[in-house]
Amino acid sequence: MTFRGKWRNMLAVYRQPRLLIPIVLSSLLGGPIGMTGYVLAANNIGAGYAAAISALYPAFGVLLSSILLRERLSALRYGAFGITLIAVGVLGYCSCAEPSTAHATSSGSILLGLIAALLSVIGWGSEAVACAWATRKHSVDDEVMLHIRETVSALSYAIVIMPLCTLLPVFRVRIDSVYLLVLALVISLLGTASYLCYYRGIAKVGATRAMAGNITYAVWSMIAAALLSQTIPPLIAWACCVVIIVGTVVVSSER
Repeated sequence: MTFRGKWRNMLAVYRQPRLLIPIVLSSLLGGPIGMTGYVLAANNIGAGYAAAISALYPAFGVLLSSILLRERLSALRYGAFGITLIAVGVLGYCSCAEPSTAHATSSGSILLGLIAALLSVIGWGSEAVACAWATRKHSVDDEVMLHIRETVSALSYAIVIMPLCTLLPVFRVRIDSVYLLVLALVISLLGTASYLCYYRGIAKVGATRAMAGNITYAVWSMIAAALLSQTIPPLIAWACCVVIIVGTVVVSSER
């Protein structure tokens, strides 16, 4: 905020509780609540089912934005959006559909996993709509919005999530390698950059179109995984990639 010279913009938001409170709530929903829900879902019902269910968050976001923000698409674009969501869900399930990850573990709770997965859907979908509401309806700068979001998420993780996780032996991990620390830092910076692009996209074209572009992460993650692990994904995965790209182009087009 200092280098970008946007402290005044940020302080202006802090002086408006009616604007700040919804942003903070959306930050909690999209950050610690949504991500914790996804992790719990993966642990209880398997990563495959968790990925497939959580991929539905844009559908919830579209429904919410149509009600609260009056964002409308044509019937063709809604159809393309729905087909794209199905392709993302299939791709997410196929990428994790190994016996060790596709099914719930014997010690896991299916009901808890389903509730947690739905929590991630609600959290991530609400975050996008709240961002669109703040940036498009109240002219909040997207970088200020992201700063508040990351600050709230970081404090939540530091004060609540991490102390709770350290009580569980599975989370007691020590990173003694400098390489791993540097890698974690690089990944964090890439994640921050992607979120900045996502928030700017929401501010420019609205929540619906931005979410349509954001879910193409499934395509790029599959390509990156194929390059790094030197494995060829199945034909159905490539077919889903084509559907996702075409569907995103249709939804995001102006005409």
